[in-house]
Amino acid sequence: MAAITMRNIVKKYGDGFPAVNDVSLDIADGEFVILVGPSGCGKSTLLRMIVGLEDITSGDMLIGDERVNDKQPRDRNLAMVFQNYALYPHLTVFENIAFPLRLSGKHSDEEIRKLVTEAADTLELGEHLERKPANLSGGQRQRVAMGRAIVRNADAFLFDEPLSNLDAKLRGQMRTEILRLQRRLGVTTVYVTHDQTEAMTLGDRVAVLKKGVLQQVASPRELYDQPVNLFVAGFIGSPPMNFVPARVNGNEIELPFVTVPLRDEWRDAVEDGKVYIAGIRPGAFEDAEFVDTDKASRGVTFDVDIDVTEWLGNEQYAFVPFEATPEISGQLAELASELDSEQLRTQICVELDPLSRVRSGDKATLWLDAERLHLFDPHSGDNLTRVAHERSREERGPESSGRHAATTG
Repeated sequence: MAAITMRNIVKKYGDGFPAVNDVSLDIADGEFVILVGPSGCGKSTLLRMIVGLEDITSGDMLIGDERVNDKQPRDRNLAMVFQNYALYPHLTVFENIAFPLRLSGKHSDEEIRKLVTEAADTLELGEHLERKPANLSGGQRQRVAMGRAIVRNADAFLFDEPLSNLDAKLRGQMRTEILRLQRRLGVTTVYVTHDQTEAMTLGDRVAVLKKGVLQQVASPRELYDQPVNLFVAGFIGSPPMNFVPARVNGNEIELPFVTVPLRDEWRDAVEDGKVYIAGIRPGAFEDAEFVDTDKASRGVTFDVDIDVTEWLGNEQYAFVPFEATPEISGQLAELASELDSEQLRTQICVELDPLSRVRSGDKATLWLDAERLHLFDPHSGDNLTRVAHERSREERGPESSGRHAATTG
């Protein structure tokens, strides 16, 4: 096992386009780190540079304490599991798993059989060793690919969207298996995905990329609760964060559907009279009927017309239309450089208790947890309330700090 260190990594192609742009990231020995972002953000390119399948334009890549920029993939002692499994169709499961051991020429037949059998038993493949890949299910083929990685006794595992070809139910099962395996083996693991469910459930930390630039590295909870900017806030979370215009007016923040108090720790981060972008998670809302008196004091209630509701058994969502004043909408149209037009909608998504009786077309009273509001700078996209939150946490002392510090690029 080994730590992986990236220092100012850049990857430019022949036309000068930076697929990866000045990425610095430290992955601890035994840590499980997820690289996540939309298609084309550079996450797979970064993974391929770690393993040596892509050249590094500039910067340093270290495995342990050794710089490996000029090392061939076979000399880096890393095991990679690909999206398409990369199995040899003419070989049995046994021979597919044994392939890297035979290629190395360092093991006897007896040692190979022992190592392959142990890996197969770990992955519940023992009864399938004589079968060919074509006769296996998608999940079994993925296990074979993982078995081939395990037997190598590699310093790190690298996964490139390994579950994207599986159906939803099987993806859930394989997520659990991968996490259980990584925890048991304690191997440094870097996992690329565009699926935020995988990112939030698997990783010790998650690194979010956009257009080749590292936006934030943090624990899943910190990414969700304290996103560093508009992009991370909108990318992490399902349903996504609601973005609405907001104006600071004295001691209040005016939203299109309710006014909330301006928290004391936010005062230095905002200016009176200015328009910002407010971000609110669907879970920050509730049906007022289900809010107890102790909780109610930290939020505000307001009346709305419900457009559509979606009941999913253990959760329920409602969609509420709203109108911003022409003045505020016009200012945001000019200022919101980081916000996609699809994100700044004319409705909000609200999470309700599954027992709520609110239905499509109803009038309802909702409650908003004002402490979970975020304010974003429409020029830079920065989360202004996160900065204030960090400053407040520092003032309270080190005991309030989280396990992982955020890193921005």
